[in-house]
Amino acid sequence: MKFPATTFEEIGDLKSVIESISIEAQSPTELLSALDRLGIESYVTEEGHLMIRYWQIGAEDFVPPEQASIIRTSRHLPDQGDNMDWLSKNLHTIRREYSGKWVAVYNERIVAAASNLPDLMNQIAEYGRPLITFIPIEPVVWTFTYAL
Repeated sequence: MKFPATTFEEIGDLKSVIESISIEAQSPTELLSALDRLGIESYVTEEGHLMIRYWQIGAEDFVPPEQASIIRTSRHLPDQGDNMDWLSKNLHTIRREYSGKWVAVYNERIVAAASNLPDLMNQIAEYGRPLITFIPIEPVVWTFTYAL
């Protein structure tokens, strides 16, 4: 499966936008609303990690699991929600083996990995629509301020 260069450029552009967002938020819910207003699809996993479309890890330990379950009841479940929850639950283990690599997750297992996105995309032709994401080397922390 070959993908046009523009697909990779769009992913890079979105990542740049997400990384440059600076928000003073009253709560995680306000931050999620800001992402919605910007048209950036997001998802809070059962573990409380924030995932951002193109399903990159946007923040680890974004909220505690108890608060994640409350947030999740008010937001829609994306197509890849099960795979994101599996990835989130196993992130520490996955990071040990796939740190700094792109991975494809299909039916709650990693089916391919590569050091760059084009190589990964060329490995996954037999899988319908796997979750494709980058596994960061270090934990991802999204620092924002809660107003008092």
